[in-house]
Order: sequence, then structure tokens, then C-alpha cells
Amino acid sequence: MANPPKQADDPRFHKKLFGSLTDFNEVMPPCLTYVENNNFNCGYDLLAADYKMAADAMIEQYRESGFGNWIAPVTFMVRQTLELSHKSLLEETGRAGNTAAAKVMFSHNLKNLWASSRDWLLQASYPIQNDKRFVVVEWMTANFHAVDPSGDLFRFAYSTVAAFGRQKTYDRAGVYLGPLTEYFASTFAFLMHWGSVLNAQKMKADDPEWEPSWDPGEYPKIAASTWRWAP
Repeated sequence: MANPPKQADDPRFHKKLFGSLTDFNEVMPPCLTYVENNNFNCGYDLLAADYKMAADAMIEQYRESGFGNWIAPVTFMVRQTLELSHKSLLEETGRAGNTAAAKVMFSHNLKNLWASSRDWLLQASYPIQNDKRFVVVEWMTANFHAVDPSGDLFRFAYSTVAAFGRQKTYDRAGVYLGPLTEYFASTFAFLMHWGSVLNAQKMKADDPEWEPSWDPGEYPKIAASTWRWAP
């Protein structure tokens, strides 16, 4: 059984919606607050989309500045988006019956996150391999996992992982913006699409009369196919 979550212990920076901060100080207001609004349905998909926008903006600034010392922030944002996107898809497979999802959900291991979603989707007959972006997802996930398997290379000065007989450091990583931006866009789009397919299927199961406002079969295909809801 998982340990109970830690409780925040300083009420000055916490409040409920329409409430007020305890001992709010106008002379030195807080720079960050946590609000309990009781009604917001948060998920990995929304957070992944937020990080994707931030990563895209940072990549554009990186291109314009030409400064090489943007490598760590750029790659951190991309990897964070990649991990959240994988977890978004994994979360949807878990709701659809993937019992292995919970075992890896809180891991930073991109290889395991992707394998858990991919293998379940293939076993459930979802045509993900007919998606032209599938091979890109495989490659980019393998690439980032190989360079930064623990998710700490671009967050700290030293990683817990070694290579070439010494501890890995972010300054020895190289970024190739051409492939990076292309793979990043395709991978994000693939993971969001198939997560949305699973979510739409659940909604349709709850309400057979409901139809999505978008076409689940509208994705770049290797071969022509007719969409059907997987069993």
C-alpha cells in the first residue's frame, strides 16, 4: 500500500476558493499560493499541453539567440513534456483496463512508460502501428531514455547515471534542433491522439448516442484503413 501523502504544514499560503490567506501580508504578499477549488479535473494531458507550449516557445528563443547555454533548459522542457505526454496516454490506458499502468505511472523511465502503453494498445488491437508517427515515437523515446534514463541529466549539475566511465553531466549533451523539433511535434501529436481515442471510447461506452466532434480515424496512416472502435 502506498504511503499517505504528506500534509502541507503552513496555512499562510493555502486557501480555499473564495477564501482568504491566513495572515495575508500586504507589505510582503506571497509569490505562490495553493488553492482548493473542489471542482477541477486535472490530468496529465492538460499539463503536457502546457509544457509543450512552453517548450515550443523556448525552442524558438533558442533558435533566435544562438546561445549554446540554452541546451539544458530546452532539453529539460522537451523531456518533461515527453514524460507527461507518455503518462497522459498511460493514464487513459489505465482507465480502459491496463492493470500494468499503475506500476510505472510514477516512474521517470520513458522506456517503461511507453512500453506499458504500447504493448497494451497493440494487444487490444488499436492500429497504432499504422500511424506513420509510431516509428518516430519509438525512436525519440529510445533516444531520450538512452541519454537521460533517470530524468535528472538536465535538472541537476550531475546525473545519477554514468557513461564512458564517469558520471553524466548536462554539458556533454548535444541538441540537433532540426530532428528534435520534428520528432517532438510528431511524438506529442501521436500520444495526445491515441489518448483522446481512448477517452472518447469511454465516453461513448457511457453514452452510446454520443459522437466525438473529431474523427478518431483521422491520423497520418501507413496504409488505408477504416476506423472501428476497438473491443
